[in-house]
Amino acid sequence: MLYTVVPLEDVLEGIDQEPTPTFELTIGGLLMEVEPQGDFAAKVVRIISSNPQDYLVENCQPGSIVRWT
Repeated sequence: MLYTVVPLEDVLEGIDQEPTPTFELTIGGLLMEVEPQGDFAAKVVRIISSNPQDYLVENCQPGSIVRWT
């Protein structure tokens, strides 16, 4: 049961769409889940780490674009 003041249309928006494919990538010893954006580039979806310092790395924050070669 969901109690909210947000209209049901807004809550269920996009529920019938397929999720964007993601994969795990390690850059500089930091494991993250990324969404492909093109050749050798991806957008960070989330960081997978138990080290709190990893979440402070500026260029690997969720939403950032990372490149690898």
